Amino acid sequence: MPLAVGNRWDYRITYDDGRTAPVRLELDARESELTWSGRDGRIGCLWSKEDGIVSVQQQGSRVYLLWLPPANGAGWWTVTPDGQRVWCTVAGRETVTVPAGTFRDCVVVVMEEPGGRTEMRHWFAPGVGWVRYSWGPRGGRPWLVRELTAYELRPPEKYAPAKTKKTTTDQPQMNANERR
Repeated sequence: MPLAVGNRWDYRITYDDGRTAPVRLELDARESELTWSGRDGRIGCLWSKEDGIVSVQQQGSRVYLLWLPPANGAGWWTVTPDGQRVWCTVAGRETVTVPAGTFRDCVVVVMEEPGGRTEMRHWFAPGVGWVRYSWGPRGGRPWLVRELTAYELRPPEKYAPAKTKKTTTDQPQMNANERR
């Protein structure tokens, strides 16, 4: 997932009843060397690439989306924003066609609740990031599909911590011996 201030990804969400809605994911500030803040639609989010893990934090929950470098069959636990504990697996690589184009060698991550009947699938394209997402019954027609329609990526910037301003007062400072 290329993370840089100004990066944006536009998506179309399609619901199982045929309704669609646009949504934009945009990074608008760099919070630290490994963390960026932005918005996913109307929801604030923090994205990070820390310890080889791409994660997003929304609504107080950090979701571990992808371990780097992705290896087929690799797995890990994470918790969704609604509190569900899910098992994530790198299920392989695929070519994916979405409105924004055709992306080869996309990493497929499948998230499943233990013993559950639903799954979430994420497709990440090299150099582009999150290009497709689906949620629905395991092996069935998804209830929701999110597909990339357009994107704009900027080159990664070097991180420079914000300089803190020194505060000064207009009053001269006195030591304890000067006070009367």
